[in-house]
Formats: sequence, C-alpha cells, structure tokens
Amino acid sequence: MCGMRACDVARLSKPYDHDPNLPGPGPAPSLEMDVPSWARLETTILGDLSTRAPYGVAWWAPHPGTSRRILISDQLYACTESVPRNLIEAALHWLEFLDSAERESDRLVNAVKIEKGQPIITPPRPQSPLEDLGRQMVRLHVAGVVRALSGALDCMAGTIIGVVALAKNILRADFGGVRAAFAKIGATASTDGERVQASFGRELERLIDSAGPAGWLDWTLQFRNMLVHRGRRIELGQLVPRMPMLYGPHGQPIPRVKVVDHLPRDPGRSDVEVFLEPANSPILTEDAEHTLSGLLTSTRSLVEAAAKELLEVWNWRRGHTGDLPQPAGQWPNGPSTQSIGFSGYAPGSFKYSPSMMMTHPDVVRRMGAAALDDTARSQWKTFD
Repeated sequence: MCGMRACDVARLSKPYDHDPNLPGPGPAPSLEMDVPSWARLETTILGDLSTRAPYGVAWWAPHPGTSRRILISDQLYACTESVPRNLIEAALHWLEFLDSAERESDRLVNAVKIEKGQPIITPPRPQSPLEDLGRQMVRLHVAGVVRALSGALDCMAGTIIGVVALAKNILRADFGGVRAAFAKIGATASTDGERVQASFGRELERLIDSAGPAGWLDWTLQFRNMLVHRGRRIELGQLVPRMPMLYGPHGQPIPRVKVVDHLPRDPGRSDVEVFLEPANSPILTEDAEHTLSGLLTSTRSLVEAAAKELLEVWNWRRGHTGDLPQPAGQWPNGPSTQSIGFSGYAPGSFKYSPSMMMTHPDVVRRMGAAALDDTARSQWKTFD
C-alpha cells in the first residue's frame, strides 16, 4: 500500500561509488536534491561560530550583545542546516506519491465499462480498510511534498535574515515577510549596508522569477497554508484513457483508464470564491505529478542559486563589519525561559542523561559556540 516503486528502490539500493575512507555523499544526489552551494554556505557559517569569547559569529561582536549574538548565530545555522533536510523529505514524499498514485490508478483501471454504447463509470468498492487508504495515501504525500518544500523556503528565509542582517525576528522567519522587508529597504536604501541588502533583495526576486513559472513560489506557500490552516479544497480529477489501447477477441476496444489528479489553481481562495467564476478553471489543468515535479525542481534551483548570492553577502560583511551590524531585533526579547508545561503522556519512563549522549561534531561546535559546555554556561548570567 505504501512505499516506493520497485524502480526507485533498485536505483537507491545501488552501493555508493566512492572511497570508503571518506565521508559518503549522502542520499541527496540520488534523490536529485543536492545543493552544493548551499552546503558551502552551511560550512562557512559553521566555521565562523566561535567556541570561545565572544561566542556566536565572532566578527559580529560587539553587536547585537553577547546573549543575542549566540541565540541568533545558532538559529542562523539551524535554519541553514534545515533547508537540505526539508528538500530530502520533499523528495521522499515525491517518490512515495508516485508509488501511491500508481497503485490507486491501477486499482481503478477497469472503472469504465461500455454499456449499450455508452461509457459507465463503476469504480470497484474497496474490500478492506487498506484498500480504502489508497486515496488517503495520495493526499498524504501531496501534502508532504508541499509541506517540506515550504519548510525549506521558510528555513531559507531564516538564513537570509541572518546572513543579510534584516531587522526581522529570525525565530519566526517566513518567506513572505522577508520579501516584504526587502521591498521596504529597496525604497529607502541610503547606506552601503542598506544598498547591499537592497541589491540582494532585487537579485532574490530575479532568482524566484527564473526558477519557475509566474507565481510558483506564492502558490507553494498558499497551498501549504491551506493544508495546515484552512478547510481542504474540493478535489477534482479525471479518468483518462490508458495507453496502449487493448482490444477484445472481436476487435472491440477494452476501456482502461488512468487517474489524473488536479491541484487547486488558487489555494488561497475558498471553493465558493473560485466557483463564482465559472469561466475560469478552479484547478491547474495539468496532472498533479507535473505540478509537484516542477515545484521540486524550482525550489532546489532557487536554493542553490540563492546560496551563491548569500555567500557573497556573508563574505562582504566579514570584510565590512561596521557597515551592516547584526540587528538586536532579530531576537527581540532575549532568551526565553517560559515552558508550556507539557511533560508527555508517560513522564519519567526513561531517564534523561546528558553524560550518555552521542552526537555529531557539528553539534558539539554549536554547543561550544553557544557557551553551553559545563565550564562556560555560568557566563550566561553576565552576558549583555
């Protein structure tokens, strides 16, 4: 019922072709989600985290104060690291979407009968809860692709806020807010730092336009918002002839169909709003497979291209530390100590023991750059 197509399993099961003494390439290249320029940006930011005073990104000091520098620096790296993770998740949902859509289409292959010369649709009734889940699995992975791509875009927004020093809350980053901030800066830029910001903002818009058809990014974010925050839109699809055509013993065609799913054209609008305009299609007039494939390609292209521009801004700022200081407004209230009070459903079932933890060296560097090791943590009481 769920999983990947046999051809994808076989492709991903091929052993890595590399020196076993070196780090492996990971799954991203095989999933066609590798973003090498973004990986360089991630490595560069990690390398600039200082594990001793002044902590965080050292060349930001003295801005925006030690505690905020640590908080913003670590969140910047967390956002940057999360972009490729979201891209991989989107690719995995994509592969499982292809498998689920193919299975559901095969289940309905004989749903059309010819009776008295007229086509009659008689879809087979599911014989078990598992068969009934076929359509749900398709929906699940459509949502998964778009949710993960939107996550990549919003984490990319956090990276942009940190790298380009936008006066925006980095913990609450979203792509729409970043674009709005650049539009405002572009209209008033007067210093060298602001002109660098405005230039990046213009280039970002150009990269968005070149990564896909008009409106692709706004559609992605609006579809995510619909899935998460709104009532689901009415689903529309088609049964179209499946090729090659088969013929019976007397030469009569045997109808076989393929399911074609369509996604909403304007996911930010309600069903009533779009059906008030009968002259306009309420759906994208393409198979959902084409839409999702295009979104994957466009998002990866934007991430990779933007990384090159972000690296240039980062390096410029490193050489012009006084021209674009890190804004304190990126973390307006200092470190939060408020807990929501949730302790789980079986608290105490397992003991939390930090001394038994095993983790990646990058995490160790992050903890050191945040002054969270046992010898440095007490300094937080003195940080501005």
